[in-house]
Order: sequence, then structure tokens, then C-alpha cells
Amino acid sequence: MGKLVKYFLYLAAGFVVLILAAVFIAPKFIDVQKYKPLLEEKVAAATGRSVSLGGDLNVSVFPWVGVSFSDFEMGNPKGFDGEGFVRVKSFEAHVKVMPLFSKEVQIDSFVLDGPEIYLEKKKDGQANWEGLSRGKESEPAKTQTPPTETSEDFALKSIEVGEFSLLNGKVIYIDRELGVQKEITGITLQLKDVSLERPIDLIFNAVVDGKAVTATGSFGPLGNTPGKGVLPLDMTLKAVDELTAKIKGRVENTAGLLAYTFSLDVEQFSPRKLMSTLGIDFPVVTADPAVLDKVGLGLNVSGGTAAVAITSGKLLFDDSSLDFNANVAAFSPLNLVFEGNLDAINLDRYLPPKHDGGGQTVAAGEPERKSAEKIDYAPLRKLTLDTKVTIGQLIVQDGKIENVQVKLTASNGLITISPFSMDLYQGNMSSSAIVNIQGQEPVTEVDLKTSAVQVGPLLHDFVKKEMLEGTLVSDISLTMKGDTPESIKKTLNGKGEMLFKDGAIVGIDLAGMVRNAKASFGLAENISEKPRTDFAELSAPFTLTNGLFTTPEASLLSPLIRVTVSGSANLVNEVLDMQVRPKFVATLKGQGDTEQRSGIMVPVLVTGTFTSMEFTPDLAGLLQGGIPDVESLKKTIEQEITSEKIAPKEQVESLEKEIKSLIGIPSFPFNKK
Repeated sequence: MGKLVKYFLYLAAGFVVLILAAVFIAPKFIDVQKYKPLLEEKVAAATGRSVSLGGDLNVSVFPWVGVSFSDFEMGNPKGFDGEGFVRVKSFEAHVKVMPLFSKEVQIDSFVLDGPEIYLEKKKDGQANWEGLSRGKESEPAKTQTPPTETSEDFALKSIEVGEFSLLNGKVIYIDRELGVQKEITGITLQLKDVSLERPIDLIFNAVVDGKAVTATGSFGPLGNTPGKGVLPLDMTLKAVDELTAKIKGRVENTAGLLAYTFSLDVEQFSPRKLMSTLGIDFPVVTADPAVLDKVGLGLNVSGGTAAVAITSGKLLFDDSSLDFNANVAAFSPLNLVFEGNLDAINLDRYLPPKHDGGGQTVAAGEPERKSAEKIDYAPLRKLTLDTKVTIGQLIVQDGKIENVQVKLTASNGLITISPFSMDLYQGNMSSSAIVNIQGQEPVTEVDLKTSAVQVGPLLHDFVKKEMLEGTLVSDISLTMKGDTPESIKKTLNGKGEMLFKDGAIVGIDLAGMVRNAKASFGLAENISEKPRTDFAELSAPFTLTNGLFTTPEASLLSPLIRVTVSGSANLVNEVLDMQVRPKFVATLKGQGDTEQRSGIMVPVLVTGTFTSMEFTPDLAGLLQGGIPDVESLKKTIEQEITSEKIAPKEQVESLEKEIKSLIGIPSFPFNKK
């Protein structure tokens, strides 16, 4: 029995000697170079590209498992200009064998030197990186149930790396479809102090079109199960001495169900200078070329691959500041909750420049929409939105708006805007709208109310017109269908009432039309002062039926003047058909006067188009009105302005002057008791 054990030990020792001899001696005598053609063939079959290994191929087994090669090249598919898709000057890696059995990884070096990647996209859209994983057609792989592994099966005790470097890398990108060529050179990546227990330092450098980009920082420790658990990050990115961004946080389960929490801080920079330094044209043309010259961003982010939440967001751009929070519950279809507060912004500075004729240019690279082009609302029907935005001060089209509040929600093809309110020229506007996009064309319902809005300054700022003055109170309800101006005007329906108080119609002198038809209708000499009709109250009820605006009896109440307007305005063909019926009445009452008054009727017809209105006397109405009895008017007015009714002398004298001008007589004595 003892001899048997002795012989067995001799045999085992012999096997060990043979194995050690094979490990240490065999690589010295085996010519691995002759296996290069076989290796090239296998890689080519797997990638579908030509492969060549021009330099030496070296393999070591013990005590370090190592491989090194040089002058590797993978070719392009046929039809591409570049000679190679990937080139590598040299590669070298060495891993110690024995520690692997105890789950300890010791890497002496991992060095990739001179990698070059050539990316090309032809005019027909075909790219040389497409189909890279497809080699020769093979049989479909059989479905297999992967064995269940626990995280402990892959746990490592330690990792130690002497050198991990990527040196002198280059990436060239050519898009012949868009005529774009970009080049990134000097790509260097170094990892220092690599282990499982300590943070790993990272240094990255590259030159993008001649401009330096760097990233420095640390990540880790990795822990005993890399890819699982928590991975801290602390990185700083710098680009062309213009942009500095800092990211600090952590990533969890990079190899599984990804989760992350980090803060992002982008120091203030100039997007215009950054893109100019990179040699890139600024993508938008703005009316003010000085905007978008100062931008900064800070926020906290948490989430995973399916959802993300942003808190404490702050965006600074030029003279504006936006505080915001957002929560994306799903990306496809989008489910977004957003809340933002913007302090102030002048939108006119960010809009495209105006043409000489006052219109706006189309932004660079933005195609004009064809009238026949249909909008696909299918993606919008899937949106789920709950957003709220407030703006302290807003300037648009030179108009000034304050305290804007907008709440927009979307679900199942219904987009609701409620409330939409703002402070507007000493008054307030509130509105709500529902846009139904469940069908092929949107159907919109709008309710609008205004209170105490000063119309004169509003029109002057927004439309550069002086047409109307006064305080506006309105209540309007509208419905419409379609998404083009033509379809909206044809389907515009609704009703409402606009009430203007203590104002004037600028450009029309109704009193002049009453007393002097020849002068008022452009047949007399021109006058230097702009005509106007002051009023105490102007009420305009209306209905809209398929784009036809109709008012049964809009009325204007003013001392000595009463005006009613009836007729229609066709919004589709922009044609007017109105009759203005002014009266001279012997009363000082204006606003709030509901008593029926008698006087001189001089009708005026308003015809023509929106851009070219025509005012002509209604001769039939003029004849029906008759000639005023001046003495009768005198007695009536004297009764209206007795001392018991009007005490101030100045007001009586002003009234006397107005009546003289109105009825065209040299004197009109009053009883001034």
C-alpha cells in the first residue's frame, strides 16, 4: 500500500512538472504568428468586415496572462471612401494568473495606443457603422434559459491595476448628406489608483476641431460586486475655456436596474462664444444679437431609465431667471409634471428679426410650413401633462404684461388651459380654453373675460394703432375648428359683449358727420387735427356664425351724441356692411343713461374692407331725419342745464361751446342763473 501511494505521488509530481513546462516553455517554442490568419478570418466572419493584423502577435501565459499586438485594422464596407473603419497602433494587457483563483484581479497594464475610428455617412443616408454585428448569415440561436447566478458568485476580493491608459485616440466623422465633417483628436483616458476599496481618479482629454475638452474627477469605490450597489461620482467637465459643468452624486446598479441621484451645476457661460469658438454657426437668429450670451444652470436629478425627477432647478439666461421643478413619470408616451416661475423676460429680443414690412423672418434651418401640410396629432393624443407656469413680467410685441399665470394639462387628446390670467394695462384678463385633438382636426373652445383694461395704451403698444380709447370690460365665448387661419375663420362661432367706458373713437368724428356731411366724408379741405369721437359708454354685443360677425345694436352714449351701430363684418372675405346711426340729443347724460332720447338722425354707411374702410352718408336716412328745429332744441337744452341740475359755470360754458360747434350757429344763449 505504501509503494502504491509513493508511485501515485511520483505520477502527480510528473504531471505538475509537465504542466509547468508547458506553461513556461511552450510559448517559447510555439509560433503563434501562424495563427494570425485564422484569427483574422474569425474576426472578419463575426463582423462582416475585412480584418488584418500587420504587426506581431504575442501571447504569454504564466505568471501573467498577456496579449499584445500592433497595426490592427478593420476595413470599411464597399462603397465608402475611407480605407479603414478602425485602426489600432498597438495594444497590450497583462493579468496575473494565480490571484484569479482567489477572485483577486491584478492587472499589470492595459494600454491601447493610437486607436482611430472613421465614421462616414453617405449622401443616401447609409453609414459605415451599420450592420457591424452582422457577419455571415447563421442559424438562429436556440433559446436557452440562463442559469441563475447570485451576486456572490461574481464577487471579487480585490482589483489592483498598475496602468490603465487609452492614448492618442482619434475619431473622424463625415456626413456627406449634410456636408458636415468633425474631427476629435488627442483622445486620452487615464485611470489612476484603481481598486475596489478606494475612489478611482479619472483624467480625460480631447481636442474637438482644434479646441480642448477635459474631464477630471473620481468615481467609486466600486465595491466587491462592480456593477451592483452604489457608485459615487464627482466629475468636472471643461470645454474650450468657455464651459464648466460639475456633476456630483451617485449611480446604483449600473449592471441592473439603473438608478441615479446627482446635482448638476453649469457655471455661467456664453453659448454664442462657445459655438463661435467651436466654429459652429449659432442655430437661431434673434432680433437682439446680444441675447443668449449669458446662461447658467443648476438642478438636482434623481431617477432611472424609465422616470426622472428634477428639483431645485434654476436657469439663468441673460437678464431672466427661471426656477422650476419637473417630474417625468414616463418617457414614451410622455407623462410630465412641470412647475416653473419666470421673473421677467422680453420675448421680442428672442424672436426672429422683423422684415422691413414688419413681418418676421424664418429662423435659420427652419422650413416654412406649407398650407397644405397636415399636422399629425397622434403623438399629442398620447401626452399626459400637468404644467403650471407663472411670469412676473412679460414683454411681447412691445406690449407689457404682468403676473401671468398659465396652467396647462393634457390627457387622452384633451388639452386644457385653465386658468390663463394676467394683469394687463391697469386691468385684468382671465381666460380658459379646451383643445380637443381626438379627431383629425382640433376643436377649440375659448372663454375670455377682461376687466378695467385701458384700451388705448394696449393698442398703441401691441398693434401700433390709435383707434380706440377707454376702459374695457368684456365677456366672450368662442368655438372654432381647424389649425389654419382660413379654417378657423370659417368655423368661428360664439357670442359676447364688449363694454368701453370713458373713451373715444380715434379717426372718426361723428359729431362732424352730423353737422357737416361734406367735411366729414372727405369732400372739404383737410384738417390738421386727428378726428375723434369722445364717449362715456360704448357697448358692443355681438354674435359669430361661421366667421360672420354680427352686432344687432352696438351703442355709443355721449353728452349730446347717441350712436347705434348694426350690421356685419365677414371675417372670411374681410368685408364690412355696417350702418351707423348718430343722434344729436339735448342731454348731458352719457354713461348710465337709459332713457330714450329724440334728436337729429344722420345715418352713416360703413362699407369696404378691413384694410380700406369707406364712410358714406346714408342719403335716404338723412332725408328721413328732417331739418332740426333750432329753437325747439334750444328750449330743450335750457331745461336740461338749469342751475339745479348743473351748478359749475365752467361746465355750462363748455357745453355751450360744444353745441355751437355741433349745430353750426354763431350764438346760442343759455339761461345762466
